[in-house]
Formats: sequence, C-alpha cells, structure tokens
Amino acid sequence: MLFEAAEADASRVGAIPLGLTALTGFGISLAVLYPGQYPFDSAFQIWQARSGEFSNITPVPMLGLWAILLRLSGNPASLFCLNLAMFWVGLGLAALAMRGPVSWRMVILIVCGLNPLSLVQMSHLLSDAHLAALLILALGLVASATRWQRNGLLWIAAALILYAGTIRQNALIAVLPLGALLATAWLQDHPASVRRMLLAATGTCLLAGALGFALDRALVVERRPLWPMLALWDLAAISVATDELQLPAFTHGAGLSTQELRDTGAFDPVTATSLFAHSRSGIGSGLDHPYPPEQRAELARVWLKSVLEHPRAWLAHRMRTMALLCGRHDAQPRGVAYYRDRAGFRDNPRLPEAWFPATQDAFYDVAARLSTGWVFSAMPYLLTHAAVAVWAWLRRRRNNPALVIGTALSALLYTASFVVLAPSTELRYLTWPIVSAPLVLAFAIGMQRPARNQRRSGPATAEATR
Repeated sequence: MLFEAAEADASRVGAIPLGLTALTGFGISLAVLYPGQYPFDSAFQIWQARSGEFSNITPVPMLGLWAILLRLSGNPASLFCLNLAMFWVGLGLAALAMRGPVSWRMVILIVCGLNPLSLVQMSHLLSDAHLAALLILALGLVASATRWQRNGLLWIAAALILYAGTIRQNALIAVLPLGALLATAWLQDHPASVRRMLLAATGTCLLAGALGFALDRALVVERRPLWPMLALWDLAAISVATDELQLPAFTHGAGLSTQELRDTGAFDPVTATSLFAHSRSGIGSGLDHPYPPEQRAELARVWLKSVLEHPRAWLAHRMRTMALLCGRHDAQPRGVAYYRDRAGFRDNPRLPEAWFPATQDAFYDVAARLSTGWVFSAMPYLLTHAAVAVWAWLRRRRNNPALVIGTALSALLYTASFVVLAPSTELRYLTWPIVSAPLVLAFAIGMQRPARNQRRSGPATAEATR
C-alpha cells in the first residue's frame, strides 16, 4: 500500500509537466496549422453540414457533428480545433499512463504530436484526421483506465471507438482489434481467452455498424453507389495491362480503346478520378449519374469476371497502388503526400484566414522538402507497428501486451483494407497508422520499465504488494 501511494503521488506530480507539455503542443499545432486544409472533399462536406443535404459519399456521423459545431460557432475550423484537442488530450493521457521518467514522457509527447508528418495529416478537414483523433483519445483513455483501474474511462473510450467505427466505410476494420482491447482492459483481473476477445471484437463491430446504419438512414438525403468508380478503375488497369478493353459498353462513349486510356492519361495509377476527366470518349463514374440497377449488376459481374480471369494484372494494379500509397513520393508516378488547399463549393462562406501565415508558409516549406523522403512515407510507421506487435507477442508471458498489440493490429488491418478498397494513393488515408506508430513504440518501450515499487523493492516485495 505504501509503495502504491508513493507511485500515485509521483504520478500526480508528473501530471503537471505532462499536462503543460500537451497544452503547449496543442497551442503550437493550432497556431501553425489554423484553420486547417480544405481540399475539394472538405468543401463539399462543409456544404452538406451547412445545408443538411447529406450524401452517403462520406459517412454522415462526422458531417452531423460538423453541422452542430457550425451552428454553435459559425466557424468551419471548429472541427479542426476539436480534432487537435482530442489528439493532444489523448497523447497527454497516454503519456501520463506510461512508466518512466517524466522527462522521457515529455519527449514522447513532443515526438508524437509535433513531428511534421503527423501535423500535415492532422491539418486535413477530412474523415481520416477525425478518425485518428478519436482513436488516439480512446487509446489514451484505455491506457489511463488500465493503469489506474478507472472503469469509467473505459465507458468513454468505448463510446469513442463505436463512433469512430462509423466515420469511414472501412473504419470497422480499425475498431475490430480495439473491441478486444476494451474487453482485456475491462477484465484485466481475469485471464484473457481467445473466445472472449473474439466476442468483444465482433460485438464492437456489430454495434458500430448498427450505429452507422441508423445514422445513415436517419440523415442521408441523397444516395449514390460508390463502388462503380473503384470497379471501373480496376477494369481500366486490367485493360491497359492486357491490351483488351474490359469496361462494359454502357460505361463509356463510342471509340474508347486501351490506347486512348494510355495516351490521354485517363488511366492514372495515382487516382481513379482521372478516368472520368481525361478520356476523349467519356467514361461515366456512376456518381453524378448513377447507373440503373441492371447496369450495376452487369458491371459487378464483369468486374468479378475480369479479376478472376486476369488475377495477375489485377493484383499488380492493387500492389502498385499500395506501393504508391505507402512508399516514398520521389518519382513519377507518385502518391499524394498531403494537401494544402482552400477549395470552395457553391455558396460556402469564405474560409478563415491563417493566424500566422508566414509561420504556416515556413512550416509547409519544410514539409515540401521532407515530402520526398522516407520520413513522409507510411512504410516506416507500418514497419514499426509490425515489429512492435511481433515483439510484444513474443514477450506476452512477461508483460501485458494488449495495448500494444491491439493498437498495432488496428493500424495494420486498417492499412490492409486499402489493398482492395483504395480509389487513389493519398497518404491521408493512413493518418491513423501514422500518428499511432510513435505512441505504440513508446508503450512497447514502457513495457520494459518496471513499476516504482518493483525498482525499489525487487521482485519478491513487488509480488507481496500485489
């Protein structure tokens, strides 16, 4: 009891410098990045939040929240401020829950929150940054609940994880391992069984899916099928690889050929959208003018048939997409490392101005210089997740690896979903794996730091105090 009280007192003392560090990091991020970056997708989402005319192109829960924030503040950057606040509170809670010297944990906070790649990704007013902020906050709450036996924090984390599962079409894959992590944290005094974790993971996905479905049915005004655009991109890639046009006749104008796909740049390995903007014959995306049900059924049949008949061409296309998404941005074709944009849409009001434009310009000058190196690619972060997950699993009998393994699996499974789902090579899709990697590494290192009572009293006394 004496040792536990001493450690609790030490942690309360550490809360002050760690809290100040997190608050300073939040202030610096806000000052440098405000009001965030608004590519076309952001502008369209602002318009939906303002008008209430929600589309299913982006899942509506984030748009509903943005609509509330706009009504309360009138400022489109309100969601950006909320994202940064959740991000830094989550980092602060995670650092507080770690073991080790306060100075070391302050360094972890700075590295996790102020590294340039995390900053440029968190500056986007897109679902990727919102998802990452929610999950970082949930991770910090789970870490604190586990360390201090505060089950109330787990309820908040569970609510955030369920909401996060509704933010993107593939977000359910990210929350799958986090459901198991919640069960492990709730039942940490009981042995973790595979059956219990599978039930928790499945239940979390089902609840998040049901929540997303209910909000979609309640809020969406206009529905458009999204998958035809991805199907057409895959079919165009197979067409170019096999020199045999795979796209059904009703999807394009007369005269389209594989040569035209090459010569006009209509097939672009970087993004599907070029297919609908650059061809001379014209190709319908199915978004602006949705295909009728019978044509969608035919497109699905042709898509599946082409993939089965030309698996190497399809796999080469998807692997090239992942290489451009995860690799360096130093050659052509190259993926999109980040956006710096202030797009408008219809009657959207003028966006807020940067608070410190010269500082923001200087920051993005640094980002531009770094953007062609490995620091601005996802691969080092994904390798960190993979290495840490394996290392934690191998040492599972000596430590409790649930937090490390659960988070790493969430990031890796989420990334793997883009092998078949990515419609372009925008690095912002991997914001969650990128911002969580340094934190997971820090937790893995912290697994090796004994508790204060273990350092002072040795294994025998530590066992007696449990």
